[in-house]
Amino acid sequence: MVNTKSASMRIAALLLAVLTMSLFLGDLDLSANAESSPGFYVSGTNIMDANGNAFVMRGVNIAHAWYSSYTEDSIRAAAQNGANTVRVVVADGSRWSKTSKSDLSSIISMCRENKVVCILEVHDATGSDNIYDLDAAVNYWIENKSVLQGNEKYVIVNIANEWYGSWNGSSWAEGYKTAIKALRNAGISNMLMVDCAGWGQYPDSIKYYGREVFNADSQANTVFSIHMYEYAGGNANTVRTNIDNALGIGVPVVIGEFGGQHTNGDVDEATIMSYCTQKGVGYLGWSWKGNSSDLAYLDIANDWSGSSLTSWGNTLINGSSGIKATSKTCTIFTGETPADSSSEDSSEVNDSSSETASDTSSETDNSSEYVSLFWGEGSAGAWGQAVSVMTSKNGGSFDASNIKPGGHFYVEYTSSDKEQIELILQSWSGGEGWAKVWASEYGSANGHHFAKFSYDDCVSAFRSSNFPGLLDKLYVGCKTVGATVYSVCYDYGTGSTDTDSSSEVIPDSSSAAESTAESAADSTLETENEGDPYVSLFWGESSAGAWGQPVSVMTSKNGGPFDAANITRGGYFYVEYSNSDQKQIELILQSWSGAEGWAKVQASEYGSANGHHFAKFSYDDCVSTFGSSYFSGYLDQIHVGCKKDTTTVYSVCYCYP
Repeated sequence: MVNTKSASMRIAALLLAVLTMSLFLGDLDLSANAESSPGFYVSGTNIMDANGNAFVMRGVNIAHAWYSSYTEDSIRAAAQNGANTVRVVVADGSRWSKTSKSDLSSIISMCRENKVVCILEVHDATGSDNIYDLDAAVNYWIENKSVLQGNEKYVIVNIANEWYGSWNGSSWAEGYKTAIKALRNAGISNMLMVDCAGWGQYPDSIKYYGREVFNADSQANTVFSIHMYEYAGGNANTVRTNIDNALGIGVPVVIGEFGGQHTNGDVDEATIMSYCTQKGVGYLGWSWKGNSSDLAYLDIANDWSGSSLTSWGNTLINGSSGIKATSKTCTIFTGETPADSSSEDSSEVNDSSSETASDTSSETDNSSEYVSLFWGEGSAGAWGQAVSVMTSKNGGSFDASNIKPGGHFYVEYTSSDKEQIELILQSWSGGEGWAKVWASEYGSANGHHFAKFSYDDCVSAFRSSNFPGLLDKLYVGCKTVGATVYSVCYDYGTGSTDTDSSSEVIPDSSSAAESTAESAADSTLETENEGDPYVSLFWGESSAGAWGQPVSVMTSKNGGPFDAANITRGGYFYVEYSNSDQKQIELILQSWSGAEGWAKVQASEYGSANGHHFAKFSYDDCVSTFGSSYFSGYLDQIHVGCKKDTTTVYSVCYCYP
């Protein structure tokens, strides 16, 4: 947001008991409110509270720096209207009157009294590209670290509001890597929050550089924030894409600010709230009260006590996906432990951990042993991911060394179409960056559909059997219609395992009447080259207008998922899309370090498949246009570009000869 504010489930993500004990035993409190962590912490794409429960923020922003006399009334009113979190504006003295140490202590006390989580943010650096302003915010936190220390369970530090106004992810990342290291070296251990670049409205800074910012945190306890106004949240597709891309790096994201409209356009607040609910992402509306007259439409309440809500406030608080309908008090205030929270809604959990208890509604036997990745209820629509699970390589609960020859992944779900799910294996460090595995068998059991994904098909799609070393995350994805997933596990089959899972069983569905053997071929490649091995760059639905790029993929040279070394002689890029004019797309190869800087490749072949158009871009044409075959050294980013009309792209891949 521009700097006009100054004037104005059941939870499926249960941590394994062994993991919990080994990580936090030293901090264990055997009192009635037993806590296993000193504060909030990151687990995959979930924010976890000190009791080991996933916490999804629902709240508002409060302008303490400019209206300090109304802070207590605002916090109380927000809590009474269902908020479980408040993000409070404070100042380091660079642009506004400095918020004192005693003020910080009072704010935290007010939040604790009203049972809301407190996010503190320094506002003076808003929109600045100057490292001096970020350093000033960092120094403010270090100066006040005695207030933060001991309050890790209640306070999250949003380092600097909207620092870095330019849309430049690289410089943004360098600044925050230094800032995070300075805060940790000073002894601050609270969870940290980082707003994305571009006044908080350039989420691609998270997509392309967020992981390296996260890796700079020695405590691996940093989350990211997007401020969704007209640029980052202007329409449904933009909202979903930005949230998915941010979560795709395997770290939590929060919508730290949003409203119903903004200076330069409308905001799709309904999709922001509904999609955040679907994906288990927190959101915080801007702002309780105090915006200037030209931005009064951003006020949530007509008065500080909240006795009367504005139109925007009524939507935020009372909407179908609003705060009252979706907010849950943080269990640090209720004393709830993971074992107590089995009735929580799994739609508010992103990365599901193993659960060792069996569901009494399932008919089981002792015919096989398995490792559970997810047990609950996770839903998504077309092209969405109903379940995502981080591996232990990145702090998640699933140990990928459990994936062994002879076994298979087993997924139980409901959908109007039995064959509507796929398994996606993601790697940020090697193997296949985004590998889609097709089921080797479908069937029915326990009143649901099931699908099996064989070990061999996983190896073939992932292009490696080194799952412990390369696999970062797993997803269960939907195809053209939605699905609700109830369980995901890895079944060892008839073989034994050294994993301690002998007490765990899954339904033996090998004799199910509806079981059928299905081809693992990629249905998006139903052409004369059906069955060609390929590397997937994009799968989903993304649109752009004339001269826009509906799909952009960074190469691994710059931290992206696609390894340009996959571009080999005789192969071709394959793009599936829809448009009234079949020849409305082009492939763009971009380099910042050599070869042709912006090379537009024209298709060597057009055709139709699966009710869509497709285009092929040959290896030779790519080399000719790019001016080099040294793709792994020079290629930085790949775009699918539209010509004169709007186009929707469904898939992009590179097919081997």
